[in-house]
Amino acid sequence: MRDWRMRLIRFKTDGVECYGVLGDDEVRRIEGDVFLPGEETGDLYGTEEIEFLPPIDPGKVICIGFNYRAHMDEMRDIASMKPTLTLKSQNSVTGHKRDIILPRNSGRVEHEAELGIVVGRGGYQIENPIGHILGYTIINDVTDRDLEREMTQWSAAKSFPTFCPLGPAIETELNPRDLRIRCWVNDEVRQDSQTSLMIYDVYQCIRFVSNFMRLEKGDLIATGTVPGVGVLRDGDGVKIEIEDIGILENYCRDE
Repeated sequence: MRDWRMRLIRFKTDGVECYGVLGDDEVRRIEGDVFLPGEETGDLYGTEEIEFLPPIDPGKVICIGFNYRAHMDEMRDIASMKPTLTLKSQNSVTGHKRDIILPRNSGRVEHEAELGIVVGRGGYQIENPIGHILGYTIINDVTDRDLEREMTQWSAAKSFPTFCPLGPAIETELNPRDLRIRCWVNDEVRQDSQTSLMIYDVYQCIRFVSNFMRLEKGDLIATGTVPGVGVLRDGDGVKIEIEDIGILENYCRDE
């Protein structure tokens, strides 16, 4: 019997794009894709043998800002009284173990560890979000903080190439209400909190976003960062772990 609780990934091996199920240190290749996973092919790879790709190529990346009160407190100079919406460019998306490129004209680039919702079925003004969720992934909503403070809208500050690392997998069966989120830069713990502290939980996030725009299959919603955001510099290694999903790891280098 197939185990439908799967950490689904997209990867490349020998130049060929494939889909698979991620184990602790191995990948089992499957037919189909993350939206319609099929049977296992029998092909097995070590995680060091493959190139991780972003598990989806999202049509829209929608960021919810100020969804944790403690993050609102640390950003009170620009924080709003309620969560906000920002769009992130599709070109910002990158994958697990890929570089985050720090733009030459950016003075202060920061990490933001976030739970991501992968939309499995589209809709507008969605009342019952559960049937619209494919699963959950990890997002680093990298942000140029100087540019963010200069502008009244923040898409530019969040849309540089590589400013949306996500993955390594989509967990298709998960209770998102109380997951631990942690972020390390090198060996320093920067962020450590729980999704239970969200102002809008994941279902409210979908209702909120779909009030303003139609969601489509493959869209990605970043649910807001936990407190503890901080500066990224050339050579830094960034690791984000969300309980029951896995670890997203990236490396920083100057443009």
